[in-house]
Amino acid sequence: MRILQFIICLGVFISNDAFAATQTIATPLPAPSVGESLVYDVFWMGICVGTGTLEVKEKTTVGGREAFHLVATARTNPFLSRLYPVEDEVHSFVDAEKFRSLEFRKTLKEGRYRADEKIRYDYAAHKGYYESLWNKSKKELVLDGDGAQDILSAFYWFRSQEAAVGTSLKNTVNSEEKNWDLEIRVLSRQTKEIRGRGSFDTILIEPRTHLKGILYQRGRALVYFTTDRRRLPVWITLKTPFGPVVGVLREQARTLN
Repeated sequence: MRILQFIICLGVFISNDAFAATQTIATPLPAPSVGESLVYDVFWMGICVGTGTLEVKEKTTVGGREAFHLVATARTNPFLSRLYPVEDEVHSFVDAEKFRSLEFRKTLKEGRYRADEKIRYDYAAHKGYYESLWNKSKKELVLDGDGAQDILSAFYWFRSQEAAVGTSLKNTVNSEEKNWDLEIRVLSRQTKEIRGRGSFDTILIEPRTHLKGILYQRGRALVYFTTDRRRLPVWITLKTPFGPVVGVLREQARTLN
């Protein structure tokens, strides 16, 4: 089970409060907040199997461009690690001005499976340069248009967009050495209650694409974002043929106003 795929999408009661389809949600976060750290408890079939994190680590420079350094991790808990250990880590470097991916790297350790690869994007040449640090293979990819998101930056890109219930936001995601059309549907506005945490005013979104993993067409990902300007993803559900995988944002997660 690839917990990281669930995160990067990443005792409950839901009450529906439908709003008009033209209602715009509160002004979103204008840009990633350096220092923000979101920690999730991950459950499979109601059983806690590990933790996941989403972090805006720093502002840095990549290829002469100022960039946000985004990091996502996934770890199984000590019990599950004895059966199937998972240590996944993803790094995304996003252009701070144009908010498009400049470099992407992922390191996966899942049972016996290993992957260590990176992609550097050259928009002037309309190319992406892929390299596997595990088997030393290299490839050149063709980039369409003047910008693309990776699977992690797309998550933060949505948080910076205006959203209205009943509408869709579209972009391009580069993953698995290909470009994929991404559609994010804003389904409804709901009061989300989390046991021990209270109620949250949220919008429910569903990403749709043919990309494997959390956005894979055979599964379904649903994410609840708060409607305040932080647009925090407080609840993530991945419905799979093997049962639902759920991530709940911890109360002690460090966020910035």
